[in-house]
This record gives sequence, structure tokens and C-alpha cells, in this order.
Amino acid sequence: MRQCPRVILNDRVLFRPWTGVGHYVAQLLVALRAERRDIAVETFLSRWKTPRAGQSEPSGIDRYRQPPLLQRVRASWPVRRAAQTAYRFVFGLGARSYDLYHEPNHIPIRCRRPTVTTIHDLSVLEHPEWHPADRVRWYEREFRAGLSQTRRFLAVSEFTRSRMVQLLDLSPEVIDVTPLAARPAFRPPSPEVIAEVCARLSLPPRFFLFVGTLEPRKNVAGLLEAYAALPARLRRQCPLVLAGGWGWKTEALAARLEAHDLRNDVRLLGYRRDPELAALYARCTAFVWPTLYEGFGLPPLEAMACGAPVIVSRVASLPEVVGNAGILLDPHDSAAWTAAMRRMAEEAEWRAEWQLRSLARAKRFSWERCAAATIACYRRALENL
Repeated sequence: MRQCPRVILNDRVLFRPWTGVGHYVAQLLVALRAERRDIAVETFLSRWKTPRAGQSEPSGIDRYRQPPLLQRVRASWPVRRAAQTAYRFVFGLGARSYDLYHEPNHIPIRCRRPTVTTIHDLSVLEHPEWHPADRVRWYEREFRAGLSQTRRFLAVSEFTRSRMVQLLDLSPEVIDVTPLAARPAFRPPSPEVIAEVCARLSLPPRFFLFVGTLEPRKNVAGLLEAYAALPARLRRQCPLVLAGGWGWKTEALAARLEAHDLRNDVRLLGYRRDPELAALYARCTAFVWPTLYEGFGLPPLEAMACGAPVIVSRVASLPEVVGNAGILLDPHDSAAWTAAMRRMAEEAEWRAEWQLRSLARAKRFSWERCAAATIACYRRALENL
């Protein structure tokens, strides 16, 4: 083995619209480069082309469904599979000169290099009905082979680690937990920046905020149910703002919007970049996130880093992330969500207390610690090679 081991990191997710995994890879790379280490970490695609930060997607303002043409393009499975096969072949050739391969997105490309794999969650295995059919097929075809290829695993939370042990029959000794952190952009912006963003987006002084892809696991339909139960007066004062692109299986969500006639009370902003999101987090009356399952849950942590009071589900990894700094509720208890939102809107002192707790909690997480734990995992994986 070389005196300075070399790790190849598959950075393909940086060249697609960024979701949680894309942001994880981007921030981890920044922190790894700043970390003093005796291991060289190199990316695959970024050596030839610089990814466009965020890889923005259409905003989707005031639309309930994706355009049919976009649905057909995304559903072009044979074309996508051919491209993926070609990429795997080229990556496998390039990885031969490295000592270790890090796959940051659940399923490693098949190759003969010792592998570290990051597992963000196991929702595709536990709840395939929440996911697009092509993603489920990908797991059915590749996931077990990826497990056998992997020498050590990174889990983004203790919850994910425990599910890996229970569902995958892995020893806890081969799984290192590396909690994530809020990105640098998520800090309380100046009042001037907040005012400019909210004025440009035509938002009132008070609103409830949800951030994330609109898809079944996020339980936005349940959020609409709770929000619709608020008094009409309060809904007029505090609209519900949904910041995120349309995902998959959104028919029930679109139907719920129509059924409650919430067009005047719900604002769909589509995908928003970090500076805008920071302003929204800082201004919102409360960040509301009734998700059904999360491997980590970055949006609540981002919201807390900006000083937002948070109301989130009491499920999966979220108690680890939020701790006692936010209100944790059963995602299916609609009445409890309605009551918590109403109190946030009507009791300023109570709300201010949760804002202070949020800021203090967010400071416990850092990308520097995530990078240090990742390097430690690399070292363990490289032992006895």
C-alpha cells in the first residue's frame, strides 16, 4: 500500500439537482479538504468538470403537477439505464489505481476496490410504496451486492445505524455514525436581506414554512389537513408556504389542496436556493415538518441554525437532531399539529423561547466533526490491506 493511501469518492450526485445526498457530498468534500490528514481523497467527475452549485430545478410556482413531457423524460428508463451502465464501466476502470472507494449514495458501483458506503436511510426497503418504481428496481437489482462489497459503512444517524443492524444483519462494529450539519449559508440573515427576499416572493410578515421535495414520505397531505383546521382568520394572517420541487406520487397531495380549497392560503414556491431559504427560515412563524421517516433530517437543522422555532415529527432520527429544542409530535395526530401551529402564531413569548433553543441546538453539529469521523472510518477500512 502507498505511503499516502488514496480514496476515490463517487461525486456523480453533484451533477444532478441537489437533494440531501448532493448537499452531503458537497459539504463533506469542503470539510475533508480542510482536514489535516494522511489520506488523499479525490473525486471522480469533478476532476474534469466543476458542478454547478445546487443544480437548480424549475420553481414550479402555482402548479400542482409536473408537465407531462417532464414526466415522460424522467420515465425514460432504458435511456437512463444505458447511461448508468456506461458510467459504471468508466468508473470501475478509474477506481483501479485507488486504495479505497467511497460511495456516498447507498449503493456502490461494482468494482474490486475495498469500499466504504454511506447509508442515509433504508426507506426504500422499508416503504417501497413511497418511492418511484425505477428507484425500487435499482435497490432490488443492486443493493445486496453493494452490501457484500462494502468493507465499512457510514450511517448519518444512530437511528439509521440501528435499522441497518436490524434489517441487514450487519455487525454494529462495521458501522460508523457521522451526523450531518447545516450548511454555512444557514445562519440568521440581516433584517434587510430577510425583507428583500420576502418582498420579492410576495410573502407576508408571518407564515408557516415547509421545505422539501413534495413526495409521500414528507406527509405534506397530513400537514394540509392540520393547517386547514386552523381558524380562517389565522390562515389569512399566516399562509402555509411550501418550498420544494414536485416529486413523485403527488396525486393525493394535489387532491387535498383542491378538497380544502386552500389556494388562497397555501403558497407553492418550488425549489429555492440556500440564501433565499435562510431568509425564509429566519422569518417564518414556525418551521413545520410532519415527515413519516428520515435517516437524518437536514431541513429542521437548517431551520434551527437560522433561529426558526420548529415543529417536527417524533419519528426515526428526528429526536436525535432536534432534541429538546423543538416540538416533537406524532405525524398522524392532526389535532396536535393544529394546536401547536396555533400557539406558535398566537403566543409570541412562547415562540421566542423555542427560537433561542433552536440556535443553541444547531451549534452542536458541524461538518468538521463529520469529516473527522469519515477519515477515521477510512483508516479502519484500510487496515490490513
